[in-house]
Amino acid sequence: MKKVALLAYYLIFIASYSLTAANPETGMPKGKIGITYSSFGNNDVVSNQELMGGASYYGDKFNTFGLTYLYQLNRTFDIETGIEYSDQKIRIVPMVYPGMNSSPSSAKISLINFPVSMRINFLNYFFVSGGIFLGIDTGPSSPVDRQNGIGGNLGVGLRYNFKCGAAVFVNPYSKFHALVPFSSDGHPYHILESGYRFGLLFKLNQ
Repeated sequence: MKKVALLAYYLIFIASYSLTAANPETGMPKGKIGITYSSFGNNDVVSNQELMGGASYYGDKFNTFGLTYLYQLNRTFDIETGIEYSDQKIRIVPMVYPGMNSSPSSAKISLINFPVSMRINFLNYFFVSGGIFLGIDTGPSSPVDRQNGIGGNLGVGLRYNFKCGAAVFVNPYSKFHALVPFSSDGHPYHILESGYRFGLLFKLNQ
């Protein structure tokens, strides 16, 4: 538990440092800030063991909206942080027993994520990215394990910087929620999310 707490403090420290970094010439924050949207993929429910006699869980769809801050370390490396809100829809197929209703049902899991990622830029328009994030399950209950914990993400991307200082990107990615869970409700299920992330950024120190 101490290791998890240290990871959480580290995430908060990196995010705070990046957001308060300033251009020494103008005193204004450096980097770019913008909005993101993630979807058009799969949100599978995975487990490292099967539960006998229990229901089956399948990802249905997801939508994630975010505010992001991109801090350029140099021409090759960037740090990205921010906040995201994600709706994860889960389909539940109950175990069939005589006389019981076997109709599938659905549930929604609402998550808030605080990511810190490193970007490696190459060939002017491309990048690879990877990092960790602090995930908070905001719902009162969940059909699977609550997704509170430290997760991980990995992806590639295509970016374009406009002369006016704005930028756009598309980022195919995979994200594993609660890779290091804060606690367990007894059901070893986690959300594995793969999709496309779109972003629109604006330069702060114009």
